[in-house]
Amino acid sequence: MKKTKRMKQKQNQQKNNWCVANSWLVLLLAPLFSTAQSDTILTFSTFYNQVMAYHPIVKQGKLLPEQAKMELRSARGGFDPVIDVDYRNKTSNSKNSYTYFTPELKVPTRIGIDVKGGLEMSSGTNINPEQGKIDASGLVQGYNMWYGGVSVPIGRGLVFDDRRAALRQAQLFQTLAQAEQIKLINKLLLTAAKEYWDWQQSYEVILWMRTNVELAKNRLEFVNNRISSGEEKPIDSVEASIEYNRREVMLAEAELFFKNASLQLSNYLWNENSEPLQLRTNIVPSRAGLEIQQISNDSLQRLVTAANTNHPELVKLTTKIGSLDIERKLAVEMLKPRLTFDYIPFRTYTNGASDGVDAIWMNNYKFGVSFYSSLFLRKERGKLAATKFKIKQNEYELQFTQRQLVNEVLASYNELQNLEKLLAIQTTLVNNAMKLRDAEEVRFENGESSLFLVNMRERSLIEAQIKMAELNAKYAKAKIQLQWSSGVQMFN
Repeated sequence: MKKTKRMKQKQNQQKNNWCVANSWLVLLLAPLFSTAQSDTILTFSTFYNQVMAYHPIVKQGKLLPEQAKMELRSARGGFDPVIDVDYRNKTSNSKNSYTYFTPELKVPTRIGIDVKGGLEMSSGTNINPEQGKIDASGLVQGYNMWYGGVSVPIGRGLVFDDRRAALRQAQLFQTLAQAEQIKLINKLLLTAAKEYWDWQQSYEVILWMRTNVELAKNRLEFVNNRISSGEEKPIDSVEASIEYNRREVMLAEAELFFKNASLQLSNYLWNENSEPLQLRTNIVPSRAGLEIQQISNDSLQRLVTAANTNHPELVKLTTKIGSLDIERKLAVEMLKPRLTFDYIPFRTYTNGASDGVDAIWMNNYKFGVSFYSSLFLRKERGKLAATKFKIKQNEYELQFTQRQLVNEVLASYNELQNLEKLLAIQTTLVNNAMKLRDAEEVRFENGESSLFLVNMRERSLIEAQIKMAELNAKYAKAKIQLQWSSGVQMFN
């Protein structure tokens, strides 16, 4: 009777010890769903907004459209009015041989014609007859004369020229700058998001490992108590101690990974003064963003359409083809001979009597024609052929890139769908592993199992928990990857 009573007391003591251990389990699982008051939670949305507000790469990307505007302004400068002033003077034997002062204003137009006007002033004793006025006695005299006229390229330059080509290319580069901005910032946000979810994964593993280390510690104490009461063999203490040390090592490795992940994440954190920020040790990630997000067929189709039409890589190639087409048009124009018609119909003197309208418009005018052309046009024909080849090459690249980008979107979607299935399976696996571990603990309590089997069951559970944290991070990154692969703008 005494022996039976003593056995019942020992069994009650075992149950009390296991109750203590299970209460530790409940307390230690709590951090998975809440954070200690001393910790500060950094959500993904807060981190995302911080990156968008102050990261240097984001600021660099926002400069690209402004830079393109300056390029456009520079190209428009090719049509700015130009003042050209020529002043020449010669004095011989203290006498003014000649003085020429010829300011001219030239106004380029978008149709290739240059409108010009100016003043011709000359004085002195030895004036060039072409720059003077011949009086009635046949002597050359100085004069002041206003004039106006046009310069018209009849051949090369009438339809297209360098100035108009530069302006159209600068206009195209506005679109290119926007595509470059989206590409640059999207890439930054993608890598930043991946770093955040790696950080969150490492923290999740730490929480699981802290729980399992405490369980192993409590089990070691429990086994030592049973050994002291003669219910277990001393060797079980070695088994429990090895498992406890093994989990301590895993926890230390997880904490190291978390510290390094925090350092990596700090690379993306800056303040409003462009000063780098460092994550404090009490800042921890949030689970917000790990939720399953169903992607409808309509949403997928919109992403595919975006990748097939508005992806930054396609915009860059399309813009490059447009720029090459402008070069092709200019190369075609270069095949024409350079034939320029200069006509100044308006010339009137300011220091002498005029002979009337005929003297102004009919008797005082300048007219000239200049012609230039290569005989074989090998340079021009070679330039045109090379430009056509470049256009064709970029068109082939555009076709290939379109197909590649669409398939990347579909591949990202497939990965997201597969991860959803894996998460459901892994959740079931974790639950079943926990049930097996709990059942093995009950058997061990009743003396029907060994500490080795309990540890093996718990090792399987730990592996499943760590795998679960890994899949959660992969799923969160896959959602961002799908958006990035479509090329849609990931920022406001």
